[in-house]
Amino acid sequence: MSRTTRFVRPLLTRRGALALGAVVCLGLVLAWWWTRPTTTSGIPVADVVAGDFLDTLPLRGEIKPVKSIVLNAPVIGTGDLRIVKLAGNGSTVKRGDLVVQFDTTTLQRTLEEKRSELKRAEADIDRARAQARMQEEQNVTEQTRARNDVERARLDTTAADLLSPVEAQEKELALSDARHRLRATDEKVSSGRDGSAADLESLKQKRDKGLAEVQQAERNLTSMTLTAPADGMVTLMKNYSASSGLSTAPDFREGDRPWPGAAIAELPSMASVVTEAHVDEADRGRLQAGQSVVVRIDALPDKELTGTIKEISTLARADLGSWPPVRNFDVVVALDRSDPGLRPGMSASLRVVVDRVPRTTLVPARAVFTKGGRSVVYVLAGGGFDERVVDVARRNDERVAVTRGVKPGERVALKDPTATTPAPEAGRK
Repeated sequence: MSRTTRFVRPLLTRRGALALGAVVCLGLVLAWWWTRPTTTSGIPVADVVAGDFLDTLPLRGEIKPVKSIVLNAPVIGTGDLRIVKLAGNGSTVKRGDLVVQFDTTTLQRTLEEKRSELKRAEADIDRARAQARMQEEQNVTEQTRARNDVERARLDTTAADLLSPVEAQEKELALSDARHRLRATDEKVSSGRDGSAADLESLKQKRDKGLAEVQQAERNLTSMTLTAPADGMVTLMKNYSASSGLSTAPDFREGDRPWPGAAIAELPSMASVVTEAHVDEADRGRLQAGQSVVVRIDALPDKELTGTIKEISTLARADLGSWPPVRNFDVVVALDRSDPGLRPGMSASLRVVVDRVPRTTLVPARAVFTKGGRSVVYVLAGGGFDERVVDVARRNDERVAVTRGVKPGERVALKDPTATTPAPEAGRK
């Protein structure tokens, strides 16, 4: 081996070691750079997107069916109603299923009494008919006998030429008496028939009255059982007679005594539903029929429904629940489609689209901060955030439309990364 070779080889070895060391150092620097603690730690971010900005007006409302069947307590003469059976609130029933059963003890007793009276009236009619037939037969028999007497007396007068004047006169007098008795029996037969018919008609009227009372008692008894006229879900109504003062009225329950005609339960049809809301008179001018509405149900947070404003009340209504009373307008929103999870009375949040700005840059409202009188955002860049001033064109509760400062595809912080975290209090764990 030459002397030159012995000198160059260690030199190359030292250079390789230096190069390798530089590479390792560079890797460590880069590893430190990417893994160093930054202001992004624990700060949520969101994307800047391009789309239509929707200027919305938030409202609160509740779900109501377009069609529903209300089951009312019967209106009967007794006025004594007591619920003995009642379907559960929210239970599903089929057509013909029992929903409400009232106590029928009094009506059952009344029905039995009316049926007994009806039977007695029918028995009276049968007895009157039998007596009328017997009387008719007696009168007809007397009439026939009187007619025969007249015929015999008339035959006796045909031989008047063979009799003395006194006997002939007696025969004429006998004929006159027979004819008089015949007229009397004829009148008796006619008056007997009229009297029997009048008595029978009076008994029939009494029978008809008893029959009507029986039928009414049967209808009253039937009305004490309320069944479902169609498939649906039972919604129990409020028993306002059981509330006192400012307490909330409870739902009807078994044992309650509702007033006649009271609405006990409702069977809503959820095939077509609307959302009823209220808008303050200050915002009434921003709404009109046909505007689009986005509806979120509180009980179904993962569902978002759409609809349109169908109707806005002409007159404002005072809300007596606040003081001074606030005047609101009623707004009816027709949903484009129903949902199996919807139930009557569910609370909902509504966003009415009152204006639309097409093709703009949208930033979450939580990502825009005010610093020194300017609107700024913090754009994710590398391992940190860059503060940028943005020009705000429109704003709502959820998004902000900007015209300068950021572009779609960038990511912005939803919390101010420059805000300092307050130190924990002394002695606080």
